[in-house]
Amino acid sequence: MTLPEKGADPSLEPGYELVKQQLFFRKELIERVHWFIRVRWFAVGGAVVGAWALHLLEPKFPLLAVTLLALGIFLYNLIFRAACRRLDTSKGLEVRPFTTFAHIQISLDLLALYGMIYFTGGIYSPLLLFVIFHIIIAGLLFRPLACYLYSFSCLVAAAALVGLVQVEILPEQPILLQSSLVPHLLLAQQSMREVMLLFAFFGAAVLITAFLITTIRGSLWTKGQDLLKISKDLDASNAKLTALYEVVKRMGLCADLQELLDLATRSTASIMGVKGASIKLLDESRRKLIFSSTYGLSENYLAKGTIDIEKSPINRRIIEGSFLTMGSIDEEDYFQYPEDIRKEGIASMVCLPLRVEKMPLGVFCMYSEISYDFSENDIKFFSLLSDLTALAIETLRGEINKTWFLQKAAHQLRSPFGAIYSLMKVLRKGYLGPVSEQQQDAILRCEKRLEILGTMVNDLLKLGIKRQHQDRAEIQPVDGVKVLRALEELYASSASEKGVAVDFVIEESVPELMADGKLLDELFGNLISNA
Repeated sequence: MTLPEKGADPSLEPGYELVKQQLFFRKELIERVHWFIRVRWFAVGGAVVGAWALHLLEPKFPLLAVTLLALGIFLYNLIFRAACRRLDTSKGLEVRPFTTFAHIQISLDLLALYGMIYFTGGIYSPLLLFVIFHIIIAGLLFRPLACYLYSFSCLVAAAALVGLVQVEILPEQPILLQSSLVPHLLLAQQSMREVMLLFAFFGAAVLITAFLITTIRGSLWTKGQDLLKISKDLDASNAKLTALYEVVKRMGLCADLQELLDLATRSTASIMGVKGASIKLLDESRRKLIFSSTYGLSENYLAKGTIDIEKSPINRRIIEGSFLTMGSIDEEDYFQYPEDIRKEGIASMVCLPLRVEKMPLGVFCMYSEISYDFSENDIKFFSLLSDLTALAIETLRGEINKTWFLQKAAHQLRSPFGAIYSLMKVLRKGYLGPVSEQQQDAILRCEKRLEILGTMVNDLLKLGIKRQHQDRAEIQPVDGVKVLRALEELYASSASEKGVAVDFVIEESVPELMADGKLLDELFGNLISNA
């Protein structure tokens, strides 16, 4: 789990879960609302066809009443269809309209069902079992309380139906589909004991169904919440890994150490969702830490400059290989400048060593402005980020050292090489005295070897310049006179053997140039060589 974005309230985190749950069950309600309407068309057709079929088997079947009830269901289903289309145009995240709509549908369906139950035998009607289907649907879509309310309402409706018939408020209906050996009985002719026993079985079936479905639904709800949490964690992990991949890719393209460090601190604060981050590297004495890169921290916090490791127990422990996580900054003994930390608004922090294998390079810290106990996953991810940053720093330092060596070697070799090569030509052409044919052949072989060496020196110089400036040139004041004077000695001997004199006329008042010294040296060298 990561910290909320800067300025966010952690208490809003449950709200995020609530919205996701609402979206999940809103989708289910929308599907069920449409499904209810589609199924109701089949129910109307089945009721009409079944009524005519039962009327043929049982002449006393109340065909007209059942047909009128089916017509009523057909009409209010048309209204439901129009209302459903209006709800479909709603783009809000509110679940309540769909919940209310589903309650209205189930309530009207139960009312119509109890009408059919009354006309088909009351408590003895075979349609009484259809009540359980509505209890199952209510248990799946609504809260357990709503399911039990529907269950008790169905029991009350069944009891009221029996009572109204007993007190003769409602006319008695014949019990349908009885054996031809037994005459049609009226409800009033049944013993109260038999009626109560049947009602008890019906009530038990309804309540047991409600209990089972709400229990299963509760278990599914819990598993659904777990899935939502896992989904959120996976989304967060995927976002972190994607961001980490982008950071590592950009680190691999950095040719400047400061650019790499700034990228690491800025990306860490963004990925982890914290106030800021800092990288402190060890100086050459390895006794002090220098703020090499920061993000999200004020200049006042950095004004103290270097940190003495001996006076900062927290940094000393980290350099030795430990990591430190503090959910609340309240222990002054850990810090060299505790008052600056409070002024900066830092409430919690995590610090890890920057190291390659067992060699420490510095300290990598991230800071939060709220009190927070970082989780184990946070520490592991930040540790991975720290290790990758340390590896990138060490790799880039190695590349910089290689570039420096190539440039140094090329510049140190070029001047003596030019002098030796020019002298060999002077000797071979007899400017310093007669040379035998055998001596000329030996000198010529030496010149060829020197030409190969010269090509290699030039390639080394170009490679070093290319490696250093593959991203950008290092623009700074350059003394052009000094650069030209260094080239004058190099090309003077080469020009003399061709009978050409090289004379540099340079005014001493020439101002410094804003350029890259190495590129300027290469430019002048190419111009003179081509001339």
